[in-house]
Amino acid sequence: MGSSRSSSSIRCRPPEEASGRWSRSKTNRSLYSSSSSKTMSNKSNESERYITASMVSRSRPDRLERDSWTIPTSTTSTDTEARGEGSLGDTCNGSDNETTSYDTIGLRFDDIPTLGGVARDATKSVGGVSEITAPLHYIPTPSISVPQEKNLTETTIKANSTPRANLLAGLKAADHPGQYVTAAEYLALGRKQIGPSGWETNKPLSLQLYNEGASLAYRTGDTNTMNVLLDDVLSRTDLTVMEKFRAYEIKIIARHSADQVQESFALGLDVLKQLGLPLLIDKSRSKVSVVIEYIKTKRALGKRTAKELASLPRLTDERIGMGLRISELLLTSCYQAQPTMFPLLVFQMVRATLKHGINISANEAFVAYGILLCGAFHDPQRGREMAKAGELILETYEFKKSRATLGADGLIYHWTAPLQDTLLREGHHLCVEYVESRFIYAVEGLIYHWSKPLRDSLEPLHEGNLLGMKCGDIESAGFNLELYLARTYYSGCQLGGSAVTEFIDKHIKYQDIDGDDSQQVHITSELHIENHFLALKKLRGVEIQEDERDFDGILAVAKDIGNQVLTGNIYLIRLDLKVFFGEWEEAAEILNSAGHLQDAHLAMFAGVRWTILEALISIKASRFSKKILTSLKWRRRANKSVETVRGWAKKKNPNIEHSLHLLEAELASLNGKKKKAILHYRHAIYTADKNCFLQDQALSNELASLYFASIGDTTQMSIHRENAIRCYSEWGATAKVEQLQTRTTCAN
Repeated sequence: MGSSRSSSSIRCRPPEEASGRWSRSKTNRSLYSSSSSKTMSNKSNESERYITASMVSRSRPDRLERDSWTIPTSTTSTDTEARGEGSLGDTCNGSDNETTSYDTIGLRFDDIPTLGGVARDATKSVGGVSEITAPLHYIPTPSISVPQEKNLTETTIKANSTPRANLLAGLKAADHPGQYVTAAEYLALGRKQIGPSGWETNKPLSLQLYNEGASLAYRTGDTNTMNVLLDDVLSRTDLTVMEKFRAYEIKIIARHSADQVQESFALGLDVLKQLGLPLLIDKSRSKVSVVIEYIKTKRALGKRTAKELASLPRLTDERIGMGLRISELLLTSCYQAQPTMFPLLVFQMVRATLKHGINISANEAFVAYGILLCGAFHDPQRGREMAKAGELILETYEFKKSRATLGADGLIYHWTAPLQDTLLREGHHLCVEYVESRFIYAVEGLIYHWSKPLRDSLEPLHEGNLLGMKCGDIESAGFNLELYLARTYYSGCQLGGSAVTEFIDKHIKYQDIDGDDSQQVHITSELHIENHFLALKKLRGVEIQEDERDFDGILAVAKDIGNQVLTGNIYLIRLDLKVFFGEWEEAAEILNSAGHLQDAHLAMFAGVRWTILEALISIKASRFSKKILTSLKWRRRANKSVETVRGWAKKKNPNIEHSLHLLEAELASLNGKKKKAILHYRHAIYTADKNCFLQDQALSNELASLYFASIGDTTQMSIHRENAIRCYSEWGATAKVEQLQTRTTCAN
């Protein structure tokens, strides 16, 4: 993929030590932002730095409400000067012959042991970013800087004499997110000039003024205006469904972004029905029906390569193109609202593309098919081929620039409504979302992790977030951001390190700052981020504020909006924390209450992690279960999950090798196979260290310590316990370090 760069190939300076002060505003119209301040203290010759990241309202600064928490970090001024102002985006000028190489978040793959960590006696640190010992005093952080709003009125822009001229001026301004309000003002003037009679005198111009005005109202968060304009278009009996298509498209996107997933899904199905296209019934599907449709699709595709698929004829049937676009929009809603229908919708899109030809939605069809190949049918190699086909389609037809299609007369069309002037043939994108941000999220988030290290996705996800913010595709930008944060956690990166705060700071810079009504935030992404920060608090041992949501509070919102992916991620994080803190009985209860939520994590690394945790918890539950039948059920569940992980490992997934060794060690321990258990514990620790999964290296050491204690080897027990403390310390899990140190003290 042209825009995706492997993080391991970029040499960067390590970021300065950072700590998070995360807060949540009392409304959902907010985003996490960050600011940083540097203060110097002569006490103990230490320099202390605080980085604040808050979920803030993006209106006036005097409206901010902050409930924050602080975890400070300290580092010597000498070290700070030596490292410099490293950031996620910095690239060093050093050659490949340098002895120290860093990945994009300041962690070294071949790190040199240095003092550091939350434990005073830690003997190893990673890139110097894990020195988070408590400061000697607290220094308040300055107020967060929030961009000022712009109150633009008709008198602040240069009005044009005709509705058409105002449309053109508005469309040009709409190419720049910072000018969305200006663009909306131009279109509003155009609608005022053309008046109600415009529908009779110049229907195409009126239609475009209303449609693009609704699109801009959506992008600035002015939902009232958006709904009024869309209703005006959709209620007209003199317009065909194809003429209303753009309005339907905007309405589906807006409903989904507001987490009205079921409504968005139902509306999309209704549009397909109006178009007279094959329709899927909204109901849960069996695995048998999915397999049958998969076989049909696999036969239709044959052995075509990515290049051959991208060379298919261009789609010419506009009605089919509209149907594919609606199906594309339905994929995300379907994934959340009716997961079992997702593969059937994908198969339908792929076969329609093979039959009718290539349009922009073909990229989504092949990528989604690749997701299914990786997650459901265990064929990551073919899945990557489908991702490549999607990328070639974007490049061949320049779909990265726009969702619009090129008409026979050389003008750019957006399905039915032509642009009003040839001036806009080049460079203008009609306010439609760029596709590259979504493409990066899909391939990096759902396909590539099956065959490449998690950390290699961090730089592309960072780029995907910025691309989405720059062009106003807030949903895709949010998806990239939430996935980036999850990847920093699951790949063992420093908890609350500067990579997180710097990234969120950059995310805020590209928000729409056009005024009080702007709502450049995707609610689901916000909740995912909130869930992630809550996990950081638990591991750091920081109490949440009284008016902050806990996991149950976030879960209640997730269930209320019917988002199964978010619900599954909340359960997953809770399981992860229970495992790290050794609360096995509570973990088993959560696992039972969760049901089959892992189905919502199809092809995601979250689904992989869920299966690993399920296996580990089931092994532990088979030990402490008092009833024989219950113990046997847990053992069968453990064996099934371990077998699944083994199957993934055979496909050379680089992100699970260490976890499989740990599971094999725990199974061997359960079955009384001492030599096998010891061998796999060693392999689990070694491979976790080699592949930089710091948190799992700590967990493997801890469980190895408990195993050696059970067989009476106190020497190895102590060694592995100290190694566990060191690794948790480097990771930044203050609360876990304190737990282990307390247990050690009590044992002595």
